[in-house]
Amino acid sequence: MGAARGSRQAEAIAVVVGQLGQGGTERQLYNFLAHCDFTRWAPTVYVSGELGFWEAPIRKLGIPVVLLKGRRLDKMRQLRAACVARKTRCFFSWSSYTNVFALALTGLGIRRIGSFRNTLFADLPTEWRGLWSWVSVAGISVAVCNSRETQEQLAHRLGSKRSVVYVPNVVEIFPSDQIAKWRAEWRRRLDLRDDAVLVLGVGRLAPQKRFDRFIDTIARVSRHRRVQAAIAGQDLGCLGELRSQVARLGLDDRVRFLGSVPDARELMCAADIFLLSSDYEGMSNVVLEAMASGVPCIATRVNGVADLIQNGVTGIIAEPEPDELSRHVLRLGSDPGMRREIGTLARTWIEQKFQPKSVTGQLWTLCAAGNDADTREGIGHATRHLRRSGFLARRRHSFDG
Repeated sequence: MGAARGSRQAEAIAVVVGQLGQGGTERQLYNFLAHCDFTRWAPTVYVSGELGFWEAPIRKLGIPVVLLKGRRLDKMRQLRAACVARKTRCFFSWSSYTNVFALALTGLGIRRIGSFRNTLFADLPTEWRGLWSWVSVAGISVAVCNSRETQEQLAHRLGSKRSVVYVPNVVEIFPSDQIAKWRAEWRRRLDLRDDAVLVLGVGRLAPQKRFDRFIDTIARVSRHRRVQAAIAGQDLGCLGELRSQVARLGLDDRVRFLGSVPDARELMCAADIFLLSSDYEGMSNVVLEAMASGVPCIATRVNGVADLIQNGVTGIIAEPEPDELSRHVLRLGSDPGMRREIGTLARTWIEQKFQPKSVTGQLWTLCAAGNDADTREGIGHATRHLRRSGFLARRRHSFDG
């Protein structure tokens, strides 16, 4: 494989990501890179923010990881110079926030692909959101969305000026005996009785995830004596308020906070019900992982969830009110047969539609054709708009940050 990677036939591809922390988006990036045909492509990962957990696994694939340094315009100049030196054939931004780096490659004949992995422009800075929206699409020729809802919204905004495609997230499917092993291990670590019904929430402790809604839902099912709940994820400033809420509702013996766990997919196996309480998502990686583990999911009606769950068959899609969510938790919590049936159908559906090799192949196919000619008109239009607004002159420091 090493000789193949050094072959002259392998074409350079620049993949730009914001950071390499232990997140679902970064796991999706790793799956994409792990299924690279190294006889066809020679990828380099450029990081605009911080390195982290996924740096080592990516390097282990034999893929260089480069940290861009300085202000944003400095990073864009570094990326352009590197792409010129490597005779890069294709650029792939892994988020709407890093799509702006496509503008640095104007005139180089490089295929430029951007990504939207949340609810349309939700990843972009809130200040001057409209202008950030412009630059997130100005330099790309293809936009990849991981939910059909975002694809439709973006296609409506762009008209026929850009190609907007839907490619879902992927998830690894583990053997049933491995799932059973992890389930036993984690339930033992959590000191759960055999008849306990564990309701699990996983995600960054951020306002978007609405774990306050998760806790309110558990409060409404507390009369079901077997229900226990756990929340796992990195604290981004909400943990103090959530702990206070648990204490105020008298749920200290029902809800526990696990912090970040090394691999949430193992923890998923211990759950009897997975509860997604978010206000918005792209395609939820944690729902994918729960379904792949055969765990029935109850999810708020957020962007992307309808691409995963057939309501009432492979999971439950509910309105965001705690009363509504708790009704479904009680129903599933009281019916182990229903939990098994939904979990089995969910796992089968995921095996059929979201396997890494087949889905990531769609992304690699996008890299194989075209150049930047079809983006020039859009770039010029966006640039004129930004200059008229005074954005380039007065807000340059926001790109340099």
